[in-house]
Amino acid sequence: MIGRIKKKIYKKLYKSIIDAPEVNNLNKKFNFINNAPNYYFRNFGNKNKNKLFYVIKIYEKNKEGGGLFANLLFVLNHLKIIEKLKAIPVIDMENFYNRYNETKPVKGIKNSWLYYFEKISKYDLKEVYNSNKVLITSGFFSKNMKKNFHSDKNLIRLFKKFIKIKKYFQKNSNNFEKNNFKNKKILGVHFRGTDRIVIPNHPLPPTVGQMFYLVDQAIIKYKFDKIFLVTDSSKYLELFKKKYGTKLCFRKNSFRSNSPRIFHLKVRKNHRYEIGRDNMEEMLILSKLKYLICSTSNLSQTAALISNKKYKLMEIDNGINSKNLFLSQVNFYIRSFLPEFFGGFKKNMILKFKNFK
Repeated sequence: MIGRIKKKIYKKLYKSIIDAPEVNNLNKKFNFINNAPNYYFRNFGNKNKNKLFYVIKIYEKNKEGGGLFANLLFVLNHLKIIEKLKAIPVIDMENFYNRYNETKPVKGIKNSWLYYFEKISKYDLKEVYNSNKVLITSGFFSKNMKKNFHSDKNLIRLFKKFIKIKKYFQKNSNNFEKNNFKNKKILGVHFRGTDRIVIPNHPLPPTVGQMFYLVDQAIIKYKFDKIFLVTDSSKYLELFKKKYGTKLCFRKNSFRSNSPRIFHLKVRKNHRYEIGRDNMEEMLILSKLKYLICSTSNLSQTAALISNKKYKLMEIDNGINSKNLFLSQVNFYIRSFLPEFFGGFKKNMILKFKNFK
């Protein structure tokens, strides 16, 4: 009885902090994929008998993928394998959905990968699923895959070879740079909040005190004219505005919240797509800078990865949150108040930028 109650509480708590996809209508002909341990080889028809298609997907039963750049990292990991197999890569985030998928097409597009990126091969899904040799991946990271973008020249090469961000986002980020960064020395700050504070087994974000301490050091030492802030937290934005005033700039139409779950909110048309758009354009803006103080995140690392500059990164490492769902809800808050010698976070960190690549 106690075990059943505990299980129900756990399930309810999990749903309250973890965003799930808007849709839940996996086409029945793909059910066999979720029973496969790693890959499933399938003959869908008689087309392209001399070609091997390799379908990359995110979806697994009760696993809806991560953020936009975690999904990108997942794709890049599979592209390594695709090169070895000499297969044709195809990304299916239409039949195998994730949290960015809208219930209706966005600009006529159903595949959420194509919301933000161009196709990585000339073949569309309809042709692939009528072809003779199709290898479909599992939907989550395997043990031998890279879990971050750090100092991997192969990932940079694969990104340049296969990944093309939609020009629309690049144009918007270029306009932001022209309007805000001209003749200015800019410090980038990426400060994760919301779900990152409570998600189990993920990097713990910095505290406000840690961020302010490091930003103040950076302004004094490097004489920055402006701070460009990327944050998903309304609270953090207000605190930065109060402290740094006109020195602060940020993307004004990015959505921010104080809730750990933001995808499910009905606040604007195509909100799930727009969250990805916010992330993409902020990442591109960060990639134009030289200095970044940040939480440990794939967004920050992607900005450093694709930058044409010698990128200086200061990642604040507060360790990994507890794997236990209940403990993960309070771990950050407890350690924020505890003294350092008693397991609390470091209060006075030394500013030290490192070359990313």
